[in-house]
Amino acid sequence: MKRLGALALSLSIILCACGQSSDAHSADVQEISQDKQIDAPIDESTISRVPVNVRQEIVDVPGIEKEHNIFFLADSHISLCDERDSELMDKATARAESFAYEGIQAHDRFGALVCEANTKQRDAVILAGDIVDSAMYASIECVTNNLNMLDSPYLYSMGNHDFEYGTEYFSDKAYEEYLPRMSEIRDIVPYQIKEEEDIIYFTADDKNSQITQDILDAYRIEAAKGKPIVLTVHVPIEPVNGDMKLVEDCKSVWGATNDNKSKVTMGINGCYPNDVTRQFIDEVLGEDSPVVLVLAGHIHFYHKDMLNDKVVQIVTGAAYEGEAIEIILK
Repeated sequence: MKRLGALALSLSIILCACGQSSDAHSADVQEISQDKQIDAPIDESTISRVPVNVRQEIVDVPGIEKEHNIFFLADSHISLCDERDSELMDKATARAESFAYEGIQAHDRFGALVCEANTKQRDAVILAGDIVDSAMYASIECVTNNLNMLDSPYLYSMGNHDFEYGTEYFSDKAYEEYLPRMSEIRDIVPYQIKEEEDIIYFTADDKNSQITQDILDAYRIEAAKGKPIVLTVHVPIEPVNGDMKLVEDCKSVWGATNDNKSKVTMGINGCYPNDVTRQFIDEVLGEDSPVVLVLAGHIHFYHKDMLNDKVVQIVTGAAYEGEAIEIILK
């Protein structure tokens, strides 16, 4: 476990991610509003000032050899900016204010959730994207420093905001110049895999609500191993069993397109899948699929459904509101 470095925090709450490392007794805290470094001891009593709401879900997985504990979150939308990204300062400030839920800054909530993740032994911490709101150096450093304090391995599925920058959103420039900044957090490949003896964790970056061929190819290799798979995407997948609650709830919260489709789900009633995405969804939800659980974020509210007669989907509420889920596989 790496030691916590410079962590960007607001003046309102000085909160440091709390690991169990013996060297984590102090941290260099960057005070963005004054552009200077200050030293502050970790005061664990401050953690209690940052409320979090961690649900617990139990999912039965036939064939696994032991119980697995996953800590799952998404959508922190951390928007910290300094002079290195000065051209985004006004936008970053406005975005930070919009995600300061009940007066608590998004990065403080994230620090509290990291502390909560460390309260138990986890097999994995899974982050389903939009942890940073834009690829600004201060935001990325804040997330990196917190994740370095985790006592458990983590997987990070990229969202639609993680590497946007100003007006660059899924553009060639965003991929060429700003996505590489995220290498501080994770390898810049569109999927991540963590294989254990009895289960596989697979995260997929849905590029503008679509799946790319390299993800599909990698998924097929893992699926052929025959182990149960926990799949993480950012954008929720629509159920194929006729259940329209997810789609209707999303339209109610986020509005509908001109042709009355959902703007924030992946499927025929939302972001219509291209050929590769259709193949991916068909294989994930196919009769012989090893996928037992799909995790997603993006919509900023909790939802649980059955994608078909055997695959559970759990969507977490927004981490900037303190939402996360403890998932126990047994």
